[in-house]
This record gives sequence, C-alpha cells and structure tokens, in this order.
Amino acid sequence: MKKLKSDFSIKEIGTLRFYSGIIVGIGYCLIFNTLLRITLRLCNIGDNIEAMNWLNIINYEFSAYYLTLIGIASVGFSFCFTTYLWMSKPFATNRRKTLKLRMAQINPIWILFGTLLFLLRMFWFIAGVDLTIEKDFVYLGFMIPIFIYLYCWNLISDIYKSKKPFLITSLIIIIIGIILSGI
Repeated sequence: MKKLKSDFSIKEIGTLRFYSGIIVGIGYCLIFNTLLRITLRLCNIGDNIEAMNWLNIINYEFSAYYLTLIGIASVGFSFCFTTYLWMSKPFATNRRKTLKLRMAQINPIWILFGTLLFLLRMFWFIAGVDLTIEKDFVYLGFMIPIFIYLYCWNLISDIYKSKKPFLITSLIIIIIGIILSGI
C-alpha cells in the first residue's frame, strides 16, 4: 500500500527549520504579549484624557480574564510564524506536496494579519461604546486565537500525519499561555 502522508517529525521538517521555528515562535510570543498588554492599557485613554489622570494608564490593573486571553492570544498568533518556518521547504518529493507546502507556508501569515486588521477595526468600534470583551463576549474572545492555532494545524495536517504532535503542542501551548498570563 502506498504511503500518502509522511509523519510529522524533526527529520522530515529539517532540524534547523524546526528549532528556528520554535525560537522565532517564542520570540513573537513575548512580543505579542507585550504589544497586547500595551494595547489594553491604551483602550481607556479617552477616560483618562477627560479626567487628566495619566497615572491610570501606568497603574492599570489587568483582570485574570484579560491576562489569560492575552497569554493564549499571543501564543496563538506566534504559532503562525512557527508554521511559516516549519513549512518553508522549497521543494518536496512531488509537485503536489510542494504546492501544499507553499500554501501552508503563506496562509498562516495572511490569516494572522487579516485577523489583526479585524481586531484593529473592532477596537475602533468598541472604543466609543461601553462594550467589553470580558463582560459581553466572554467565550468569543478566546475563539480567535483558538481558530488561528487550529487553522495552522489544519494546514500542517494536510501534508503530514500529525495527531500526536498536535496533542503535544496543544498541551505545550496551553502551558505557555498560562505562564505568559502570569496567573
């Protein structure tokens, strides 16, 4: 019987690409965590300008919900860059696999920046209204980073058999998200 998909492994991806993808992913994870925390501090800038109290921006207290959301979102967003590097094999064994690798390489970046543009637009909408993610969209806030993470693994599973690595990385991502949240 012909083997349709190869196993997802370090040897199949390449040692340099695999470990550089992990290092780049961790780096972007820290960058996104810092960026999202700064963005959350600036969300209430209108109230602080009216009150002329700039210390509220510096001394802003994050709730456990927002810390968890920022931790999970930063890990989910950074996994796009990891997927990009993992799938950056220029040529595969056959033409069809090469095409799938190229699609799996570029699609996570498109979905990431499309999502960030959506969130920016949503930020401007919510900035003038008394809507909050914590009170009004409790579970939906986690859906965007979970969608991005699962989308990246869907692209990987189109090329490789990846059930066991998916379960292992899911556990690792949850642990890293909790560590980044600082809870």
